[in-house]
Order: sequence, then C-alpha cells, then structure tokens
Amino acid sequence: MPVTVEIAVQDVEGARIALEEGADRIELCVALGATGGLTPSFALIQACSHVGLPRGVQVLVRPRSGSFVFGKTERMVQLGDVRSAILAGASGVVVGGLNEDNTIDMPFAAALIECARDEGRRCNRDVQVTFHRAFDMVPDQFAALDVLIELGYTRVLTSGGAPTVPEGLDRLHDLVRHAAGRIEIQAGGGVTPESIGAIRAAGVDAIHLSGQDAGRRIGRPRWRRPEPRGTDRPRHRARRGARRAVMRPSARRRRVTDAWPSPRQIVAQHGGRFAADRDVVADLASADARLGVE
Repeated sequence: MPVTVEIAVQDVEGARIALEEGADRIELCVALGATGGLTPSFALIQACSHVGLPRGVQVLVRPRSGSFVFGKTERMVQLGDVRSAILAGASGVVVGGLNEDNTIDMPFAAALIECARDEGRRCNRDVQVTFHRAFDMVPDQFAALDVLIELGYTRVLTSGGAPTVPEGLDRLHDLVRHAAGRIEIQAGGGVTPESIGAIRAAGVDAIHLSGQDAGRRIGRPRWRRPEPRGTDRPRHRARRGARRAVMRPSARRRRVTDAWPSPRQIVAQHGGRFAADRDVVADLASADARLGVE
C-alpha cells in the first residue's frame, strides 16, 4: 500500500509547494515555529483549499500554545473554528483536548467530531477528523485509541509517545496492530526522509512532515506543560492605571466624551441606517449607560 504524505504548511505558497512536491494533503496552521501551530484564518483556509491538493486541507484547530487542557471559553472557540474551517473548504480538521490527568477529554472530543460531522452535512460533504499530538501525552495510548475509535475519529497523529517518531517506532508498530484498520495511525514528529523506510516497516502508511525551512523539530508536545501565553491581565491593568494617573480628570473626560462620538451619536448621525437592527441599537445604548455617556 502506498504511503500517504501530509505536509504541515503555513501559507498558500507552502500549499503550492507541497502540491508540486507530491504531497497528498496538507495540515494548515499558523505560528508553526513559535508555538507548534495555531488555528489559521478563514480566508487562508479558503485560499489553500483552492490549490488543488488531491486529499485537500486538514486544518489545525488550536487557540493557543501551551497545554492541551482547555477552559469552557476555549472549547467554545474551537467548536466555532471547526465549523468555520469546514465552511471555508477544509476537507478535515485536526483537533483534541485533555483532562488535567492527561487523559482524553471525552465530552470535548465527542463535541468536536459531532460539530465537524454536522457542518460537513450542512456543506454536503464528508469531512475527516484527526486527533492531534496531544495523544502523545496520554498515559495509556491503547485505551485512548479505543476511545477515539468509538467516537469515530478518522486518524490520530502520533510519534508513539516519544519525542520523535524514530524513537517511538516500536510503540507505533503496536498501535497499528491494535488499531487493526479501525483508525489510521499517522506518524508525525521528527520525521525525516531517511526515517521513512523504518516507519513503513513498522506498518505505518501515513506520515506527517513539516514544510518549515528551519531545521529544528516543530510541534513536539510540551512535556512540562508551560502556562498558556495569554493576556497578562494584571500587567495591562497596572499600565492602564499608570496612564490614567498622569492624566488630568478633565483630560480623561474629554478623551471619553469629546474625542470620539458615542455609539448612540453614531447611530443618530446615520439616521435610519441601523434602525432595522434593534438589538444592536439596544446594545449600544447599554454601552453608553455603562460609560456614563449621554
């Protein structure tokens, strides 16, 4: 059986190069080198989907770097991104999430695949769902594989629980035997052209390569699980307080009331243009009240 080649790219030019070099599909993401990959934009997905790769574009859905343990808001964002990616033309999505003990977050994993299938039906096409390399952090990969099979995932991207694929070949071989054709095992992480022969010998028939020019390894799981690089809210509050402290009260009032028209004033200036959207007008009026703007 011929090996399926997937290449991780970050832009349209990368997708075109992957096509020219004979890739079957791509995994599309952004910030690959800095973070291991984050969710790309709707327009970028759409543009890459028009490149014409034989098996299309698999879109990574990941809202931030760091751990794969997501809060409620982050999970909601990812479900929306799954729908957007498929609507933009993706042939599949690459998703996942873990619990604090590194086991698969089953409710979230189920919601992700259900969302993908639902949007696929709305777009009148079948979509594939891959569980990403968070899989390499689970304590029992065979039990986790059974969970993904039961949920209906198409494939799992893994290095066999090792830092790189060449180091995890024995586990990859065991995972392929355990899967028994029920789910595709795709080797990814530190794959080089020289290691493909050994990967194929392990029974793996799908490989994932990075199209990055930089020679360092991309997308390794963060074994120490650093904190997410989110907004530093206390620091931003301190900076905002410092700026306000050096401004005279009259200047602060002018900044709110004089420098910019209020939302209600904007609506009034445009007459009935926004009148049809009563909810928007109500929201703007509510914002005025909170700001104390007349």
